[in-house]
Amino acid sequence: MTSCFRGLGLDLANGGYSPPERVPPAVRLGTFDVDLSKVPGGVPDNEQLQTVPKNIPMPAILPFPERASVLLEAEREGRDAAVAALQTSMLRMLTGLPPGKLRLTIIDPVGLGDNFSAFMHLADFDELLVSGRIWTESAHIDRQLANLTEHMENVFQTYLRNQFETIEEYNEYAGEVAEPYQVLVVANFPVNFSDTAVRRLVSIASSGARCGVYTLVSVDSHQQLPHNFDLEDLRQHANCLTWVGDRFAWQDQQLGWLPLSIEPPPEPTEFVEIVRAVGEQARDTRRVEVSFDRVAPAPEEYWGRDSRRSLDVPLGRAGATKLQDLHLGSGTSQHVLIAGKTGSGKSSFLHTLITNVSLYYDPDQVEFYLIDFKKGVEFKTYVTNRLPHARVVAIESDREFGLSVLDGSTRCWPSEATCSASTRCRMWPGSAMPCPMNHCRECC
Repeated sequence: MTSCFRGLGLDLANGGYSPPERVPPAVRLGTFDVDLSKVPGGVPDNEQLQTVPKNIPMPAILPFPERASVLLEAEREGRDAAVAALQTSMLRMLTGLPPGKLRLTIIDPVGLGDNFSAFMHLADFDELLVSGRIWTESAHIDRQLANLTEHMENVFQTYLRNQFETIEEYNEYAGEVAEPYQVLVVANFPVNFSDTAVRRLVSIASSGARCGVYTLVSVDSHQQLPHNFDLEDLRQHANCLTWVGDRFAWQDQQLGWLPLSIEPPPEPTEFVEIVRAVGEQARDTRRVEVSFDRVAPAPEEYWGRDSRRSLDVPLGRAGATKLQDLHLGSGTSQHVLIAGKTGSGKSSFLHTLITNVSLYYDPDQVEFYLIDFKKGVEFKTYVTNRLPHARVVAIESDREFGLSVLDGSTRCWPSEATCSASTRCRMWPGSAMPCPMNHCRECC
């Protein structure tokens, strides 16, 4: 392990990576060399007390999450150093936060993605960790910045509103549905930036911190800046470093006089090992588990709802303080289509829906026709436990049988005229017990 990266909590030689469980208060960028002789009172006048080294190292940190953005200004030979500093910052953030809680959007128009190619190993575990790829073309840059601004709009309007000041406050309440942090990485700005992209970058830099969106930007000082653009719009929202001589200097009244050494990124092989170790830990972090107790009714609420007007049932969490309900029976909200790839949670969703509907509504209010076309035993538990709401439970069903059940069920429904004339219209009167089927049979 490269010595300057020992603080990452990685012990790859022994096959270990101990990811942090909480968001850190700061992220280390490098080291200040503090000359105590230049600090008032730093060196004792008494020679017998002068045993402390006159130069001591002090961590150079980015306050997180309050002010974690970085702006690096360099030209010519400083541009490569700026890219290395971006790599170090990205790796520090990636390993300093809990797995899966940081997502990168990387823009590299000059290097065509080569400068940050090691981070693409994250896509092997979850493409969202790196927004799918590294972006280089002007049109793609516009689209990615638009995606980030849309994300910020959603955070402001859906999550924060007037309840939470920052995404950190929101996440304290959100728990398992907490929003991940987003980091926009731009190398050699303003290459391939349109006027629209420039405006969006300024908007992200100025308002992003509240939403958990940060910028790591290197500016090629040799390039002409866009018309009507003031670099100060980025400087005022970031930790600013400028290439002076052969190193970066921190542009800060209190720290600017201290020599700064930014830690170089690890060697390529080790770099990849670190990134893949983080990716492995982040693989399943998007699989959020919400306790069923969050949505289940209290015992005194069992079978307490009325389905004559509509059917409403909570299925999961929606943000920090609300539940996500399924609402059927008004306007065009009459049907539900569930789609997703294998392992995305469709079966869990169906079981949550069936169970919670059965808890909130009695069998006279709602009845189920459960048909499994996968030739599996997904619905067998409702036969075993005799779910009173289940009119039909069909296991290992073929297409013809499914069609016969649907055809039979439509003949059980009351006509529209009958429903309109009735003050209480129920689809299937009575409380039929589960009826397991694997062949065609009339339902009524």
